[in-house]
Amino acid sequence: MPVYSSLRIRENDAGHIRAWKKRTAEKLLVLRGALDAHIADASGGDSAMPVPERNGRQWLRLATWNLREFDTPKYGGRLKESLYFIAEIISHFDIVALQEVREDLGSLRVLMEFLGEHEWGYIATDVTEGSSGNRERMVFVFQKNRVRFTSIAGEVVLDKSDVVTDFSAICFRDTSGLNVEFPEGSLFSHSGDVPVVKSKGKTFLQNDLEIPLPEGTRIVLPKGSSLVLPRAAEVPVSAATGQVELDFSVHKAWSKQAMVRPPADALTGVGLQFARSPFLVTFQAGWLKFILCTVHIYYGTGREGMVRRNEEIRKLTRFLSKRAESEHDSDAENFFFVLGDFNIVGKEHVTWQSLHSNGFRVPDQLRKIPVGSNVARDKAYDQIAFWQQPVAPHPGATFIDVGNAGIFDYFRYVFRRGADDPDGEDELYYAEKTKKYKLTYKEWRTYQMSDHLPMWIELRTDFGADYLSAVSVSD
Repeated sequence: MPVYSSLRIRENDAGHIRAWKKRTAEKLLVLRGALDAHIADASGGDSAMPVPERNGRQWLRLATWNLREFDTPKYGGRLKESLYFIAEIISHFDIVALQEVREDLGSLRVLMEFLGEHEWGYIATDVTEGSSGNRERMVFVFQKNRVRFTSIAGEVVLDKSDVVTDFSAICFRDTSGLNVEFPEGSLFSHSGDVPVVKSKGKTFLQNDLEIPLPEGTRIVLPKGSSLVLPRAAEVPVSAATGQVELDFSVHKAWSKQAMVRPPADALTGVGLQFARSPFLVTFQAGWLKFILCTVHIYYGTGREGMVRRNEEIRKLTRFLSKRAESEHDSDAENFFFVLGDFNIVGKEHVTWQSLHSNGFRVPDQLRKIPVGSNVARDKAYDQIAFWQQPVAPHPGATFIDVGNAGIFDYFRYVFRRGADDPDGEDELYYAEKTKKYKLTYKEWRTYQMSDHLPMWIELRTDFGADYLSAVSVSD
């Protein structure tokens, strides 16, 4: 359970400190009770089905949670009570995959302090470089007495032959400036509204602008470009030297097989890895050995963004299925899970289908939850899926046995608004903060908690009775 010692009211505490500690303690009691009730029987729309009969078996609670920009300083960072609320939620699970943990680990360390560093541990990646990586980390937080890290961790890197290829993003550029010759009389205009921003008397595009070029446009290639003639192409040979000689003043047109290779920095969007490197770690809890891969799939916008988003999901499941098959060949009782923020639009969308390709599936307990995991409850962004074994396990073997599952909506109990806060108490309490940072209360509170809700499942970890039963009836 979390460490609450810093909430103890001391003799020299000022009045406002005493009031803050008391209010935070009251909120934590409400949140704690709500979590206990939700996990015990959260059948009111946030859980897929009633809790199954336990029969004395042990269960592991596995969760995933995108903690929005944890922790960005741009809106003042998380308040101390927010970190307490986050710690309280995490403490009700055994292992939690966290996404959007930023470069500065200060708030994560405070979070671990509140959880209790002797009881809880974490494993984190380095930050992902690049504009789409946002310098984010992937993190697993786990209870040491419930889960054991089994010494293998690494980031997923795709083979060169199977990298993400977002063809809509491939562009050619000349770092010294494109030398373009347009057909005479060419005039360019855009029929739609072009989003722009003005600064210091200049106008800048807010998004990429794509304008079709007229037939006959010529571009001078940048320095460092090469003409590539493929193997078996016919070439002229000098009668005098017997060497291949190409007279560029004579040869203006080349065969259809000929190619031009620009310098390495002249093409963009080719041979992409993941925007944020997936993180793969091995664990064991009781009899259950499992490999978890947590992800934060590229979001993007428009048609181009959706193409890359879906490609990342599809390439990830393909990569992990090959790993799962390899692991299954050597150890059939070591199971593969992928979990995190997939940015899946909905359960009828192509992104959902891509997650379910290559042998992965979301358990029925999560599939049946009718609402989403974002705060608005209308998107299926976050998911937990596992790779299905090709054959049924033999008697007495461990297998993936999913118990209950759910999505916990903490905004019903902390940072409330609307019907959850009919008197407007919480919104009034934090009014000064929202005014200072020029955000609506609805938006500001997502930077205190998140714009995603934690999703979880239970996994059975005790297979002792199954094993003994199999032995007792064996020949």
